[in-house]
Order: sequence, then C-alpha cells, then structure tokens
Amino acid sequence: MFSLPIAFAYPWILLGLISLPVIWWLLRLTPPRPQEETFPPTRILARLRQNEETPSNSPWWLTLLRLLLAACIILAMAGPVLNPEETRLKGEGPVLIIVDDGWASANAWDARMETALSLIREAEATGRSVILESTTGRDTWSGLPVTAKEARSLLEAAEPDPLPSSHTAAANRISTNAAAIKPGQVFWLSDGLARDGSETLVDTFSKLATPTELFLPELQSILAIGATENDPEALTGTVLRADDTSAQTLEIIALDDKGLTLARTITQFSEGEKQAEIIFDQPVELRNQFTRIIIDQHKSTAAVKLLDENNRRRLVGLISGETFDQAQPLLSPLYYISRALEPYSDIRRSDNANVESSVPDLINQGVSVIILADVGTMSEAAEAALNEWINRGGMLVRFSGPRLGASPQGDLLPVEIRPGDRNLGGALSWETPKPLAPFDRGSPFYGLEAPREVLVEKQLLALQSSTLDDKTWSRLEDGTPLVTAEKRGNGHLVLYHVGSDAEWSNLPLSGTFVEMLRRTVNLSQSGPGATNTQSGGAVQQISLPPFLLLNGHGELVQPDEVAKPLVLGTNSEIEISRDNPPGFYGNEDGLQALNLFDGNIELSQLSDQSFIENLEIRTYQIIEQFEFRTWLLAIAAFLLILDCLAILWMFGTLRRPAQFTKQAAVWATISIVSLTLIDINRVSAQETDFSAALETRLAYVITGVPEIDDISEAGLRGLTQFIGSRTALEPGEPIGVDISQDELAFYALIYWPVDPRAEVPSASTMARIDAFMKQGGSVLFDTKDQVTGVLGGSSNSPAAQTLQLILSSLDIPALEPVPPNHVLTKAFYLLDTFPGRYTGGDLWVEASQNQENRVVSVGDGVSSILITSNDFAGAWAVDSFFRPLLPTVPPDPNQRNYAYRVGVNLMMYALTGNYKSDQVHLPALLERLGQ
Repeated sequence: MFSLPIAFAYPWILLGLISLPVIWWLLRLTPPRPQEETFPPTRILARLRQNEETPSNSPWWLTLLRLLLAACIILAMAGPVLNPEETRLKGEGPVLIIVDDGWASANAWDARMETALSLIREAEATGRSVILESTTGRDTWSGLPVTAKEARSLLEAAEPDPLPSSHTAAANRISTNAAAIKPGQVFWLSDGLARDGSETLVDTFSKLATPTELFLPELQSILAIGATENDPEALTGTVLRADDTSAQTLEIIALDDKGLTLARTITQFSEGEKQAEIIFDQPVELRNQFTRIIIDQHKSTAAVKLLDENNRRRLVGLISGETFDQAQPLLSPLYYISRALEPYSDIRRSDNANVESSVPDLINQGVSVIILADVGTMSEAAEAALNEWINRGGMLVRFSGPRLGASPQGDLLPVEIRPGDRNLGGALSWETPKPLAPFDRGSPFYGLEAPREVLVEKQLLALQSSTLDDKTWSRLEDGTPLVTAEKRGNGHLVLYHVGSDAEWSNLPLSGTFVEMLRRTVNLSQSGPGATNTQSGGAVQQISLPPFLLLNGHGELVQPDEVAKPLVLGTNSEIEISRDNPPGFYGNEDGLQALNLFDGNIELSQLSDQSFIENLEIRTYQIIEQFEFRTWLLAIAAFLLILDCLAILWMFGTLRRPAQFTKQAAVWATISIVSLTLIDINRVSAQETDFSAALETRLAYVITGVPEIDDISEAGLRGLTQFIGSRTALEPGEPIGVDISQDELAFYALIYWPVDPRAEVPSASTMARIDAFMKQGGSVLFDTKDQVTGVLGGSSNSPAAQTLQLILSSLDIPALEPVPPNHVLTKAFYLLDTFPGRYTGGDLWVEASQNQENRVVSVGDGVSSILITSNDFAGAWAVDSFFRPLLPTVPPDPNQRNYAYRVGVNLMMYALTGNYKSDQVHLPALLERLGQ
C-alpha cells in the first residue's frame, strides 16, 4: 500500500482550499481606496469631467498575494507533518507496553523511549488507556491502566535500571493483572537478550490472544565484563557479547578511585566468538590501584567492573628460621607456603637472613603480610618493629616448629603456649594422629571442607583461658586449637599450631591448606567488606551502607533513598536487587564491591530463539518528523506585512512621510506582536528572572551535570524550608543561575558545587564572578571531597584540582579556616563545627589578618569567598515530601540538624554581616537585657 511522506493532523480543514476561488472573485472586485488630495478648489474644478468613472479591479499581484496568505493559513491549520508516525494500534482496549529496562537496555535507551512515546501519543489520539509493565519491576509502574498523559509522565521520568531483567516475574504480573483487565494490544520493547523466562513471557502473550508486536534492536552488540583475576603476571578477565556475526575491537580502560585513567588495553573479538580476553600486564603496585575497569564508549552497568580489596594482590613477606632453604627447597618451611600463595599474592623475601634486619626490610617494601615459619626468639628491636607495623594494619602469621616450641614466650602470640610440642602417634604416645574438626560458622574458614585424610601428628598446645574460644579459628577433632588469631590495633596476629612443612602434619600437602592460607592473607588490609573479626576473628554479621552505586548507564552516583545496607556474614549468596544494586558499599575506610556479574555468563540473542516466530517483529527506528505549521504561519505573517505595505503604497501614505510615520508605528506594532506569537524554532527565549529582586532567594550555580544540579536544587529547597520554619526570614523558591549570562546582583550568597565533570567557566564568565564578589556578593564553593580535603592535607582530588583552575582566574585574598570567634560561629546558632553530608572538613573564609592588604573588597565584614568539602547541599537535600535524599557520613541524625544550622548561619551572615561582633550595638543590647 502506497503511503505519503506527508500527513495532516486535521485533514478536513483542507476543505477550506475550496474557498480560494470565492476569495479570488471577491478580491478581484474590490477597488483600491481612492487617493486622498488636499482641497484646492480651483484645481479640482478645472479637472472636472462629465463622464462617469467605474471602480477598477484589484491588481492581480495583490490578489495573488492574498490568495497565498489564505492558503498558508488553511494549510497551517490542517497540521501538515513530514515523515508522519506509522499507525500501529489495532482493535480496542488498553495498550500494554512491556519495556525491558534492565542493564542491557542502556545503549539503545533513546530509541526504546521514542518508540514507547510514539505509541502513547497514538493511544492518546484515539482515547485509549495505557498499561506500562517493567521487566525490572519498577514500583511506580503499577501494571494497571492509566491515562496516556500519566503514562507519558512515567516514561519520561524513567532511566535504565542497573538490574537484570526478569521475564518470569513480568509474565506473572501480566497474568495476574490480565484476569481483571485484558489488554487490547501488546507491544514488547525488548533489549534483544533471551533469558530463562523469555519463553514463559511469550506463552503469556499467547494466552492473552491479543495482537503482539516485538521490537528488537538492530544488530547492536550488548557487552558485559565477566570474571577477573589478578594473577601474578597480569590482571586478566573476559568480555562477553551477544552478537558474534562480525569481528569487533574494544578498548578497555582501568581507573583509580579518583576516576583517573591508569592503564588501557585492546581486546578483539573474532567473527563467531562471544568471549574475548582482557590483559593488564602493568606492575602489581599499579594494578592494586585499579578500582574500576570499563569498556570505552559503552555506557551500561555490565560494561563496568568494580574492584575492591579482594581483587588486589597482597604483598607477602616470608621469613624462615631454617638455614637450608636453597640447599633443600622441598624441606624448607617456606616451600609449601610460597607454592600455596604464589597464584594469589606476590611473594617478597628479604636478602638478609638476620630477622632483626629482614623485618624492617620487608616492612619498607610495603608488604601486607609477614609470615614467620618456625621463628622463635627475636630481638626487642624486631618485636617492636613488628608490633608497630601490626597496629598500623599489618598481619603477622606465625607457623609452629621446634624453635617456637622451645621458646614460646613473647608478645607476638595471640594465645599463651605451653612449652614443648604435643606428639600424637609417636612410639611413646597413647594417642593417634587427629583429623580436623569441621570449621565453625564464626571462622573465616567456614565453608571449606575439613578432609578426613588430613592428620596432625604434632602441635603446640594453647593454655586454657576465658578468651581461647573467641580466638580459635580452627580445631582438631579433640577440640584442641589448630589456628588461633587476635585482632591487635588495626592489624591481625595469627598462629598456626602446626609446622608449615610435612614433618608435623600432612595439612601443607592438601588443597585445604591453600584455601586456608588464601583466606588468612585476604584479611590483611581489607575494609569492612571483607570478613570482619572480633577478638581474634569470629565472623560477625555486618551491615555496610551504600557508598556509591552504579546507575543504568554505568556511572557511579550517590545512593538514593531506596538503596539499603548490604548485609554480610550470613553465608548466603548476595542477590542484585533494587534494595542492593551494583556499586560500592561501606565507607572511606574500606569498600565492598558488588558487581552485576562476578563470573562468566552466556548472552543469547532473542532473535535466535524459535519461540518468537509467531510474533510480529519490528525494529527500533527514530524518524525525524518535521511540522510545517509554524513555518506556514511565519510565511503567512510575512505575506500579511507585504499586503499592509502594498495597501499603504496604494493609499499614497508611503509618499507622505508625515502620514506614514503615524500609521507605520501602528502597523509595526501589529507585525511585531504577530511575529512574537510564532515560535519558529520552538525554543522559548530565556528572559531575565526579576522575581529575585522582589524577594530573598537562595541561588546555586548550574554546572550542567544533571545529578549535581538536582542535588543542589533539592538541597537549597530543604534549607529554604528550614530557614522559613526557624527564623523570621521567608525566602522564595531556590533558583539555579547561569553565571555566564544571568544577573547575579540579586543574590547575597551563591552556592557553587565543584565537580570535575563540569566545564570550567570561561575567562569572561569568571570576570563576572570577580565583579560580583568585589561588589559585596559571596560565593560558597563546595568540592564535596572531604575524603581528600581542600586546602589542607592532600589537594590532588579531581574536584580540588578543578577548584584550583576556577580560583586561578579570580582575584582572591588569603584564606583560613573559620576561627573560633568568627561571626559565622554565632550569626544565628552557636556553632563550633561546620558539618554537611560529611564531617571533618574545614570551612575556609577570608583571613582576618592584614585587612589593609586585601584586594577583594568585603561588605560589612562578609567574606566574599567560602570553601568547604563537606557537601552542604547533600545534607540539606530533600524530596517533594521534605524527606532527606542522601544519608550522612557517618550516619548520624544530629549531623544533618547541625548542617541545617550551618546553612542558617551562612545565610544570616551573608545578609546581615558582622553585626553580631559590632561593639557599637553593645550598650543598646545591654540596656535591653536590663544590665
């Protein structure tokens, strides 16, 4: 069937074109207005004629001009559209739109949304309701019929979720809701991946017995990073894809915790392959700084791999009490230890056999773990160095042997040891070798199998004490400790009560020994995400708050109010869900990475499945439409102006300047009003908002980063509400300002969130800021990076570097942290700290000394510049119900209250200056107080 590329919204209006001949006939008979002349009687009488004159016809060009004007208006009212949307709706009843909105939908999200919006527009035009169903189970999508307007609002607010899609759950919800309301037509906007429940979902469509259309992406590669391993020579991993029809080259980037690129590598897919290998062969010291691995130019949650302490190779230092390591390596106490740890850790050995010298040598190499194999007596200097290193976070692991059994005294033991060893199975012993007991639930070794063939013939016995059970990680079958440990300071002290060779036990010959050592070493320098220990290592159930989470586009963002703490220590598999989306959990001291995929999976295309054969399959297409209405109205307005000028010429007005001047003003006004009613480019002109001159309003700088601007707006809205409820000041709604062109003189204080992703303002823009500050305004810069600090400690964070670039073009004075007697500490509330979402960072203001040398003028003692790193807006931010959006770090309710008080003091300080420190008012204040 032939279809035109142009359609009309109201084609019946085209019937008005039939009236054009009538208009032509009327215009043809309309004579021009007679020319006006001054009244010279004699000249008029002289030219009198006896013949009768008839009116002349309208000129043909004027008639054509007016016909074109009428035709343009009629066509514009009919609503012509180039490349109109194809009509897809059939039948009657609600339109069911199922959206695959999980991680795989991110790359084609715009096409999917445009297709859904076009379906909603068509449903709205036909008066049909819409049912939205999400395969990730969005709470705001009820799965019940709503109006097309409500559906459009829900869809426009949606973003891809960093979660896996569940076709089984979607099928169950559709079946349940269809029992009450049966949809009239079904559209499945797929991400192109087949899942376990895809066939179940298609069967659900069949049971509905309604027309169903399936939309598939056009040959789009969906990529994911699978398992990664930090091997001795390189960090390796795999990249997975769904489309294997062609070769493909990808660039993989490794980032550190500040988002800086540390390494790049290239991986290639051959035709027919769905997996490719990632290799980063940088030194282990550099690889240990990787926190993220991303696929360049691919924005999705699965294209990002988060790395934490568990992915970093530990540096392990080995020290032995034996002297024949090189001569007889198989008899060396370190042989089995090194063989067990080499696949997972980097081994360091001291060149000096002297323990007193080798201990500081290994510490200087930055090792995380030091293993002493049968080392008994040590010098006081070595013990002091080890004690200090353990308290700072190091881990000391000691293995028993004859030397340690002979001198078990010393401070570097988790439990007291009875001198001598216990012989099990010797010629003079009544006891037989003992096997391992099953590992307790509270042990770091819990989950490992205790093989019955592992037997212990000798061991060092621990003296009984009230804390022995808490310090025991592993036991023999008779209950005697095999491994004991103690947490000391920030580090750990671990003792294996058997030797590290096969003389005392065959444990070092087993695979269990490898796993036990690996888990022991992994406890070193790990954050709260690793196995937590208490009084020697009993695993506790811990709860880690969300720190930074991945969104559907693979970006790290602040957690929302939906995310819940991650609970560890339950020995159950952690499930990715809306409560626990992928991201980092914990705090600055230690983070646990939760990834979408920890292992390799298979990505299958839905187009390869046989069960979709009965569905009508379409592809996503974004068709650029063009509406002629505004242009036709513009042409009609232009023709109207030409018609007016022609009439003025025919009247003779243009030949009389005095008369033309009066009428031209009228027609010019009409023309300007007509043109302003037509929005040619559908862009509203930005006008200066003068409402800020009528009421006090809080302002923030628009950075261009959506999530930062949203938090700034929400934060100032929360502060506005707090100020209005606690003070006599009632500010208006907060406003975002474009510092490059908006008028800044209306605001006393402007909040400027500094983000490295935002564009650094131009020199002309900073000149406007400089003038604003010199004229009495104040700017509060917030870097939100209290972890690294600003102007104190390290200033190498991306936000701090961005702030340095901004300040480099400003004429600012010396700065200092707010002193104890500053006006800010008493402007409204009495404060001694200035916390925000974070605490600990200083609030910097202009230094109070050298007032005469200041180059930035201040109004009434108000600092023109303030700098913080505590994220004030994050603490103030509230939602539409005035509930906090972001958690404070640490999670202290009082911290948010003090953050609001800081905001009140800042506003009062900016508005009132130094009146609280002005001694001129002191007599009047004392008089009012009756003193």
